[in-house]
Amino acid sequence: MHRLLRPTIRPGGSRPTDDRLPRVTRTALTLGALALTLTACAPQGSASPTASASDEPRGHGYVEGASELPEPQLHLATADVDGTVELTDLLSEERTTLAELGPISALTGDGRFVAAQSEPAGTVTIIDTGVWTVDHEDHQHYYRAEARVVGEIEGDGPATITAGSTTTAVRFAGSGETLLLDTAALGRGDITQSGRIRTSPGAPGLTVPIGETVVASDGSGRLHLHGVDGDLLDPSSASVTAADAVLAGCTDPAGSITTNVGVVISCAEGAVLAVVDRSSSEADPVPTFEAIPYPQAVAADDRAMSFHSRPGRPTVAAVAGTSGAWLLDTRERSWALLPTSTPLQLVTAVDDRDQHVVGLTTTGDLLVLDGATGAVTGTAAALVGGADLATGVQLEVDQNRAYLNTPGTRTVSEIDYGDAARIARTFTFDTAPAFLAETGR
Repeated sequence: MHRLLRPTIRPGGSRPTDDRLPRVTRTALTLGALALTLTACAPQGSASPTASASDEPRGHGYVEGASELPEPQLHLATADVDGTVELTDLLSEERTTLAELGPISALTGDGRFVAAQSEPAGTVTIIDTGVWTVDHEDHQHYYRAEARVVGEIEGDGPATITAGSTTTAVRFAGSGETLLLDTAALGRGDITQSGRIRTSPGAPGLTVPIGETVVASDGSGRLHLHGVDGDLLDPSSASVTAADAVLAGCTDPAGSITTNVGVVISCAEGAVLAVVDRSSSEADPVPTFEAIPYPQAVAADDRAMSFHSRPGRPTVAAVAGTSGAWLLDTRERSWALLPTSTPLQLVTAVDDRDQHVVGLTTTGDLLVLDGATGAVTGTAAALVGGADLATGVQLEVDQNRAYLNTPGTRTVSEIDYGDAARIARTFTFDTAPAFLAETGR
């Protein structure tokens, strides 16, 4: 008989003064995006440069325990298969060890936090890299604080983590349970549960926090709207009724991503976009949902399953089976297909003024595409070997560069996608960087 384990939370600890982080129990999970702690703009005032003393003015941009700096604190978080997690400062190239976790199978991040998967499945370890950006669209704040292990979450089987501005969802496939965590608490070094959603054990599932609500699939794959406490929202409410009508038309839900317009969920029919009205404190917390169908019939193998983009931009990209790349502009509510001569393994949208799209082909070439025309504007040939392609690599982009790990050569390449895919720098590691996530964005 299959034994269901009740998910549990174990806190982490602050970083010791000897620069070594404590070892933790090791188990594995499958990860989506992690949470980015967002700080709302306070009334007008001066930003605190050190922001640590309790008697300092708490004006615009203040974050307790963090220093605000004039430029992004961009770092690369990397890990080898033995679980040594390192942080490389992209400004100074200084490298430090964040944690030693034992054998792991994945590492992923959200711009501040990274989470490691280990073997066997059942536990996720969350690490705060201590660098992040808060984007208010018309301006940004750049922060640096102490790196630390936030803690562990244990459950039954592989887990999927999906972030929201207020809630982070951790769904364990074996039990079908989702833990809803307070996103802001992660930034304070705590793992705090706000609710729980239970679905059928072993069934595929999707849980996506959106503002003060959570969209979750049931055992049959239908999407429903919950509160952050995990309870279903009242279906008699007009806004919930309208949301349910749109969600009912989203079959076979898959990946999700947050843009500066709203939250996108992949569907067999195209996508659903959820937009939260933040115009006032009296606004309805229930998002407005709308369908964005594909412009033409799309085969199941060619649909967009997983979206990727530069954080805080409206346009996202997804692999379109063997056909090329999908671009979804959430501001215009429109799809575009960029055909490629060689299928893509990875693709992400930079969504800058020149509409760069960066992809990795199934033969290991890095391509830079013009998102408006589909033309190839740069190529770094044979950047990744066959063995690394088979095990998987990560592709990250920020406003100036792309980063790609190549474990077989123990390197991470920094690519200037605006200069015909020129290799700007190559970072070499003592052990193979099997996993990569950029933080400080």
